[in-house]
Amino acid sequence: MDIIRASKRLSELDIQIKVDNFAIDILWFRVMELKGNWRIARHTHSSFEFHFVSSGSSFVILDDGKFIVKEGEFYVTAPGLYHEQRNAGDHYVEFSMNCDFKKIKDEFSETDVLFEILSEAKCRPVKDYYEAMKYFELALQEAYEQKIGFYNNIKSLALMIITMATRAIHQNCAISYDVPQKLKEDDYRFTMIEKFIKDNITTNITTRSLENYMHLSAKQINRIVRKKTGKSTKEFINFLKLEKAKEMLKNTNLTVKEISEALGFSSEYYFNQFFKREEGFPPGLYRSNIRYS
Repeated sequence: MDIIRASKRLSELDIQIKVDNFAIDILWFRVMELKGNWRIARHTHSSFEFHFVSSGSSFVILDDGKFIVKEGEFYVTAPGLYHEQRNAGDHYVEFSMNCDFKKIKDEFSETDVLFEILSEAKCRPVKDYYEAMKYFELALQEAYEQKIGFYNNIKSLALMIITMATRAIHQNCAISYDVPQKLKEDDYRFTMIEKFIKDNITTNITTRSLENYMHLSAKQINRIVRKKTGKSTKEFINFLKLEKAKEMLKNTNLTVKEISEALGFSSEYYFNQFFKREEGFPPGLYRSNIRYS
């Protein structure tokens, strides 16, 4: 891979990552290769800049001190932090990514934790414990080869770089926070049961169908359904089938026969019997009442 060409292709991409309640703009994403004596004058950014040293070392001068950053290390400059950089050897290669965090929803998320750690972190050399540079190299390769899906892969890799760098900065520091959790087990399983019935409402769905799909016994399924609806499994299937039938009678021009076939009934007669038993009158009368009410 031609790393300079890869860097050029990567830097040309317009990358914005929407994660949780933030939009993260990647303002630049590139490789910097410098030789001999060089100096980047004192400056600041309104965004975060990640500096990963792939080869060599450099001096970083802050208003309140300085340090050397070496191969396998990185440092982050937070918004508003003035810094200057100079050579500390003959050949220096840095992977650089600058990103702007914009909060788009006023709520808490895991990304708030990343943002807070980066905002409060002291600018200093940090060992790349979680191999963020590896993800940078993969992003360069994706940009260079540009195979199908490369753009979305690069967005994912940019987020991995931010996350792994933040994790390294926060090394060995305890932290806990809430993240979204799945529903309680019975709630989640009921959601799966209901979705399966609705997805297969046009077939002759039975309790046995649910047993095979859920890998649960009929008794377990019936307990979950009854707890949530007050109905048995068969009653719940019939309820959803009736709701679908009523929707089709109201919103389509299909005949009663066509609807009976679409819902998996063996004949129009059995559909009429089912509808009358569940609703109290036949489907044709239901349609007339709906249309002329």
